[in-house]
Amino acid sequence: MTKQTCASKSKVALNAAFAAILAVGLSVPAASAFAAPSDDKQAEAQAALQKLNQYQSELDQASANYEAAHQEQIDAQNRVDEAQKQIEEKTAQIEKDQQRLSDRARDMYRSGDTNFLDVILGASSFEQFATTWNMLETLNGNDAELVSETKTAREDLQAAKQEAEEQAKVASDKAEEAKSVAEAADQKASEMQQTYNSLSAEAQELISQERAAQEAQQQAAAAAAEQNGTAGNDAATTITNNNRNNTTSNNSSSSSNSNKNNASSSATNNSKPQSVSGNSVVNRAYSQLGKPYQWSAVGPNSFDCSGLVSYCLTGSYSRLGTTGTFMGWTRVSSPQPGDICVNSHHCGIYIGGGQMIHAPRTGDVVKVSSVHSGMIYVRY
Repeated sequence: MTKQTCASKSKVALNAAFAAILAVGLSVPAASAFAAPSDDKQAEAQAALQKLNQYQSELDQASANYEAAHQEQIDAQNRVDEAQKQIEEKTAQIEKDQQRLSDRARDMYRSGDTNFLDVILGASSFEQFATTWNMLETLNGNDAELVSETKTAREDLQAAKQEAEEQAKVASDKAEEAKSVAEAADQKASEMQQTYNSLSAEAQELISQERAAQEAQQQAAAAAAEQNGTAGNDAATTITNNNRNNTTSNNSSSSSNSNKNNASSSATNNSKPQSVSGNSVVNRAYSQLGKPYQWSAVGPNSFDCSGLVSYCLTGSYSRLGTTGTFMGWTRVSSPQPGDICVNSHHCGIYIGGGQMIHAPRTGDVVKVSSVHSGMIYVRY
């Protein structure tokens, strides 16, 4: 009888333990059996991020093309202005020559025209005749040459001005076309940024919902385990507590690591290196942290990459150059804080330690990042 009672109790305990284990097993996240909705949404967000990076790269290139075209427009306009300046100078000289011609004509009119008969009759000797005749030929030749030079100067000036104006028109058209392309690229990048932000938010919301569902399952499992006897309850409690302890420990560890990482990131991204505290270029770069990226902006409230670099180098909210301009500057092999990190479509201010301050892309802000692979260092 005692043996039967013990066997019966053991059977109850075993069944209860099995039920508890089964109940706890129900609390395992559904992702272990199949992909959770948040996984799909995160995959969508990741795909959107890749597309965003592609669009941003296109925008960077379009921006560089626009800045180059805009600079060519400025150079062409400068040539027009220089041609106009030369025209004005030569026009003044032409007016001076014309005045001299007028004065000579007026003097000849007042003194009477010296003709061939006057030369013959007025000459007392052949020598005097020859001298007077040569003088008249020289004066006439000079007058004719002066008129010819004046005419040629006018024609050359007009041709030079016309050519400069045509170059300026071509450069202006190219700049407008490049601007349109860059604006379209900026629009695409902005829209994709919004898509990515939306998908990321949806993914985070789904993760929160799944966590809440998991907690509800765990609570239901614990309640079911309590109804299967003391032994089963103990087993379920032990397993559940272990599971919770592990979860708490992991969360605590993750939180601790996250806090350490955030603290490290904060120290890296926002602390000004002591060794460059006196560098005015770097100081200006740090003063702009957090300001939004905006295509073609040169401050004071927003910047694109070359606009930020231009401000940091000069302290003026005006564009010093483009990535193409910076690529042509003196290259350095041992960069110092305040030098420029640049490639064909992006640039930033080097702050030491392999890091730079830059205006990354649409939807982002001026921040500290690692120097991009493939960038070179140049000095202003």
